[in-house]
Amino acid sequence: MQGTPVAPIRPLETAGRQFFLLVYGLTIAGIAFVFSASFAVASRHGGDAYYYLKHQSLFALAGLVIMLLISYFKPRWLEKLAFPALLVTCILMFIAAIWGKEIRGARCWIWGFQPSEFAKVAFVLYMAALFARSSRPVHHHDYERRSRVLVKAVLATLTVSGLLVLQSDQGMALLVVSMAFVMFYLGGMPRHLLALGFLAAGGIGALLVRYKSYIWIRILACIHPDQYVHGPGYHIYSMLIALSKGYILGQGVGFSDDKWRTLPEPHNDSIFCVVGGELGVWGSLALLAAMTLLSVLSFRIARRSSSSMGWYAAAGCGMLLTLQALINIAAATNSMPVTGINLPFISAGGSSLVSSMIAAGVVLAVSRYSLQTQRIT
Repeated sequence: MQGTPVAPIRPLETAGRQFFLLVYGLTIAGIAFVFSASFAVASRHGGDAYYYLKHQSLFALAGLVIMLLISYFKPRWLEKLAFPALLVTCILMFIAAIWGKEIRGARCWIWGFQPSEFAKVAFVLYMAALFARSSRPVHHHDYERRSRVLVKAVLATLTVSGLLVLQSDQGMALLVVSMAFVMFYLGGMPRHLLALGFLAAGGIGALLVRYKSYIWIRILACIHPDQYVHGPGYHIYSMLIALSKGYILGQGVGFSDDKWRTLPEPHNDSIFCVVGGELGVWGSLALLAAMTLLSVLSFRIARRSSSSMGWYAAAGCGMLLTLQALINIAAATNSMPVTGINLPFISAGGSSLVSSMIAAGVVLAVSRYSLQTQRIT
């Protein structure tokens, strides 16, 4: 008796394979630069010079497995998991804000990981699920349904960003609010509502600056770093000096001397400065181009999606990775105040790396179940 036929495993489409190779290459480059930037820190404190290398490699392996597993999730599964994932991560963020470990002024760590790193991906998926449902045709009450979606999206944005502000993690809050506007734009929100949203976000931001003085000091340090060289401006000066030493071709991998002395968090927030110092302008531009290519490929995958959820999820997760990278690079080049945001796939940190892999896995899942692979199978 013949058994039940097993559905063939769908391959990744061309853009999906390119996206996977890009993520894999960035992760390998990240491991190399984490070691280059961190062995000085570990050695200076008398620790294991290979600690961060082993730590990053272990989480890269775990993240790669998780990314490949998620790549087999159908878009409708992602839609069903979006709200539970957001709810769980928000609860964990609240616990971290009250009882978590404080690092560099932010209380966002609990049980050895950072829930907000996973909340940002869950937030994008939840927004994608909302807009996917609102885009499906119905016969009655379409306007009412879209209004409910808008209210839910705004409440989700306020909840997640509010928890981040409670944790004193304004950098991640900026990323989440920026992604909210990206998703609203992709969802077809009218321009006048987007403008009102920008004004409201600007007003809330002004209140935060008013009641959290250190944010205003960071803004001033970004504008006039020479006046705050013995305070917040020291970080900015150190990053710019490390970048400037790279010139065009760089000092060579491993030969940036600023990571030994003056550069704060060289393996984390300031790792782009290590890349620029050791690979020069061309290396920095190559990394910037690779980060931008993440969103380009994700939009190419999104356009070929077989579902509206796939479109919003792939485009949103790709933009999340690129936008986070741009914020980190902008802070490293003093184009905006220091935020404490990691460089995806490159900066040290298990939570950041695994969450980036999860976002990449979502994009690959959409690629696997695209219109092109339907024709193949």
